[in-house]
Amino acid sequence: MTPTSSLDQLKSSAEAGDARAQYMLAAQLSGAGAKDEAERWLNASAAQGFGDALYTLATRELHDSGLEEAAKKLRRAADNGSALAQRLLGVLYAMGLGVERDWREAVRLVSEAAKAGMAPAMRELAMLLFAADPNDEDGASLIALSAPRDPVAGAVAVRRFGETRRHADADAAKAHLDLLERAQYPHATSLRTAFASADGSQNFQPLSPHWERIAEKLGEEPAPPSPEAEVLCDAPPARVFRGAFTPEECEYVIASAARLLAPSMIADPRTGASIQDPYRTSLTAILALVDLDLALVMVNRRLAALAGRPPETAECLGVLFYAPGKEYRPHCDWLPPGPELDRGGQRAATGLLYLNQDYEGGETRFILPDLAFKGRMGDVLVFENLKKNGDPDPDSRHAGLAVRSGGKWIGSTWFREKNYRH
Repeated sequence: MTPTSSLDQLKSSAEAGDARAQYMLAAQLSGAGAKDEAERWLNASAAQGFGDALYTLATRELHDSGLEEAAKKLRRAADNGSALAQRLLGVLYAMGLGVERDWREAVRLVSEAAKAGMAPAMRELAMLLFAADPNDEDGASLIALSAPRDPVAGAVAVRRFGETRRHADADAAKAHLDLLERAQYPHATSLRTAFASADGSQNFQPLSPHWERIAEKLGEEPAPPSPEAEVLCDAPPARVFRGAFTPEECEYVIASAARLLAPSMIADPRTGASIQDPYRTSLTAILALVDLDLALVMVNRRLAALAGRPPETAECLGVLFYAPGKEYRPHCDWLPPGPELDRGGQRAATGLLYLNQDYEGGETRFILPDLAFKGRMGDVLVFENLKKNGDPDPDSRHAGLAVRSGGKWIGSTWFREKNYRH
């Protein structure tokens, strides 16, 4: 069958009223650049209540003014069997966006998607279980069951073996690592090193998911670890939290962000618009609302807790990758006047999550104190950008020094003075 005949058959089914065919036809037409015709078929599919079509329309309304309407569309899509909608609606319930915040409902929705066999839903539940116990057997089973179909779960499975966690299978980890390397996963070299240095050859037969037991374990939000703050310097006020995240949590963030990497942007000091500039030569992935899952929501909430800031004040988590020679020259994180500043106030604090340590150079350097800091995997650095009176603090000027070898991965979150999402 030729692609043309396949498209003709799909169009014939769509014209006959097949909602799934209408949705698939819309996707093909959109990819071919026929946007208007694609939109017509997408809306036709959604009008019949096809879940994934409703999900697609709902994602377009995930901005401040449309969250309630997006939640309604996602609820209808979820009720019509869209696992994608179940996962994203779970995020909204976990964050209290467009709906009343309800952790149990968030877990229930994602669990429904996982029960339907959706691998990403299974691995996000696993990461929640690992937040309470990195050796949780139910979590290990969910990772093992999802990893053959999901590269993020595969990366976590390899990292768990490298960390000699219980219930980590050597043969499976080797198979996942081979697949990640063939797919050119950008952190595969680090996983290869961890795999090679692991002491053990354990095998593990995953359990069939015991959904009632998993629901009981996840009935309350996982209590994050509370490492003590280590004062790095007083001007700017900066503190370090050692080992705040596990290696597999760091790997999860990297793997979730890898497909979204693009050249980093800066705020134009004249207009406030985002622009590319040789001043900043890293790659960045912005984990926007549509890219989140419950595990990433918990990462964001933990970063906010360490920063002593309400999670509602946080911008989207950015994941940055610095190849050798790449850097971010001395700068401040303040925003220039403009719509972004008006939206949530100034960037009062910065939180940096160090996602790996197998590189040389790349220190975070404060200019006026002339102090350089290099975190290890799982460390978090928090520093204030404003003085106590709210004025920008020049002592917060800092740089990401050039990486000499290897590749540096770091998560970055800015915390505003006011709620960033209303």
